[in-house]
Amino acid sequence: MVLSVFPRGADANDPHRKLNDAINSEVAKLADNKTIFVQDISSSLMQADGTLSKDIMPDLLHLSPKGYELWADAIGPKLKELGL
Repeated sequence: MVLSVFPRGADANDPHRKLNDAINSEVAKLADNKTIFVQDISSSLMQADGTLSKDIMPDLLHLSPKGYELWADAIGPKLKELGL
């Protein structure tokens, strides 16, 4: 399983976010859904309006303990499905 690059920057207009989105578009092409699975959990880390909460990413880059919990919750079902 390959994860997309996590969102970065305060909102969708941040240049880092735009770069990560471009990278994630390329990463998604790696998936064959047989042996390579790509999962984008960005929506699990962002607010409904696309902003990042400092509760989840205090410096808008690194996850907080709460962010790690959201990460685990987001990938858990796929890992279970894959028998991992």
